[in-house]
Amino acid sequence: MEPPIIVKLGGSVITHKDSSPPRVNEEHLSRIARELANHHGPLIVVLGGGAHGHQAAHEHGFGSPETPSQRLLAGIPDIRHNMSVLALRVEEEMNKQGVPGVVFSPFTFVTLRDNHIEHFPTAIIKRTLNVGSSAIIHGDVCFDVTRSASILSGDTIAVYLAEKLAARAVFIGTNVDGVLEENPIRNPAARCIPLIDRSNKDRVLANIGPSSSTDVTGGMTRKISELLQLSDQNVEVAIFNLLRPGRLTALLSGNPTICTRLQLS
Repeated sequence: MEPPIIVKLGGSVITHKDSSPPRVNEEHLSRIARELANHHGPLIVVLGGGAHGHQAAHEHGFGSPETPSQRLLAGIPDIRHNMSVLALRVEEEMNKQGVPGVVFSPFTFVTLRDNHIEHFPTAIIKRTLNVGSSAIIHGDVCFDVTRSASILSGDTIAVYLAEKLAARAVFIGTNVDGVLEENPIRNPAARCIPLIDRSNKDRVLANIGPSSSTDVTGGMTRKISELLQLSDQNVEVAIFNLLRPGRLTALLSGNPTICTRLQLS
């Protein structure tokens, strides 16, 4: 099998993130599925939770170390239902646009320890890619042997699978052009940083601001820190604006586009 490409679909793009109850952004999803159809080769699509994940997780106290185990465990059905609805809708649209895919729900086979991956088998994902189907996997709630339950983010999944499956590239779709020089809440004119490397990574991480919406997975700072691990292993890594039509297509085709590339190697 040739090395796969991993594409993360940000929850703020594929869902109406402030909508309660959660709603899929059908217009964006349909267009994204058409862009994914431009890729020919092994493909893993990782879904962020957006409204479907973060709202329920926040309601049940995920993200706070003070939340009792009973409350966390009580939140599993709500989070699981919401993420299953989102994942199946993405699967349906991808199949409609000619990108056959199979959904994998981490809750059913991943174990965490202190919010870090302890057990995450990948053989079935490899086999799925080998037979010509795409793998669709989403951020999820998982049992945690030290915390009862924790959230496994889509970004963490993308990094883990890229390392274990020797991915060629990881493209992280968000609702901004990439990593910005300043917090866009404070400065809407903040410019995109085209490259993060050893010369500026510490400064970039220090300047990243908090997410403007509910996010229990650590936000942009954690995202960049995890992705930098990959860029040090000769994996092509780019953070781009998934709201802008054509940018995903450009990345999948190897063409230049506005984004932030991470390169430590």
